Amino acid sequence: MRTTSPGFANLAAPDGTDRPETDEADDGAGAGGGLARSLAAAPAPLVAPYVFGTTTVAIGEDLPEDAEDDPWAGLKDITPGARDHDLAEADAPEDRGSRVASLEPMAGVAHGTQLPGRGALEGETPGGYQALPRAEAQCRAALHRLGVRFAEVAPVQRGRSCGIAHPVKVLALAGDVKISPAAVLNCPAAARLSQWVEGAVKPAALSALGTRPSTLLASSSYRCSRVAGTNRISQHASGSALDLRGFVFADGRRFVVEKKGMFSFGEKRFQRAIRTAGCRYFGTVLGPGYNWDHRNHLHLDIRPRRRVVCR
Repeated sequence: MRTTSPGFANLAAPDGTDRPETDEADDGAGAGGGLARSLAAAPAPLVAPYVFGTTTVAIGEDLPEDAEDDPWAGLKDITPGARDHDLAEADAPEDRGSRVASLEPMAGVAHGTQLPGRGALEGETPGGYQALPRAEAQCRAALHRLGVRFAEVAPVQRGRSCGIAHPVKVLALAGDVKISPAAVLNCPAAARLSQWVEGAVKPAALSALGTRPSTLLASSSYRCSRVAGTNRISQHASGSALDLRGFVFADGRRFVVEKKGMFSFGEKRFQRAIRTAGCRYFGTVLGPGYNWDHRNHLHLDIRPRRRVVCR
């Protein structure tokens, strides 16, 4: 028995040409006649074979009596290779509350633990961390280029006049010249000191003494103090100054900053050279011969001045 559908009336003819629509009122045969002609002209549907089990049967043919009519006959009770506990886990309901998106396994997270939300730990960040201002970050990049070994230390603050907002603890200068004890300075002072060691101290030591400096002996770096005999705050109070009492050289000799004797030719030449050159790197250079307080060290600071104090 064939079934018909009005939708076939507008299908294209088998020869590829469009059939004109028929006016059912003028056809004489009525709607049924137009539909019959359309169905008669339509091509026969393609008949695909049907595979039932292992038997192929064409549409309209009866199924052989010996056909394998059980589509599940080739399956086993369980998937080959599956284990009992795997099947038990597969059948168990999924606990979505314990699933956490993570790139690595989250060890130690107990079942049902409420994890903190985004930003919840910001108030629990350990202290001691702060963003450096741009100028300080650039200065530290310069320290690395100058071969300064240093460590970041906590801000120093003592009253309104003393302190360093972003201090560094200097361990070595100009690549391989240690400083003992380590000096706490502001970053620009550390950079200028390293430039002086590289550009003045090393050449003077080689020229006057035939060796190279291995250690700077510091007597004072940061300290909250006034300039001796005045009420003015010292440059030490801002980490801008270093008092240098001597050197240790690579050959083991020790050099002490002091007034040299008449026959200490090499040492006098070295001390004069580094002191004079210091006036090109620092705003203030004071040493033996200036006054009693500076008889045994060189005071070097980076205070900006219109005229350098070099005495």
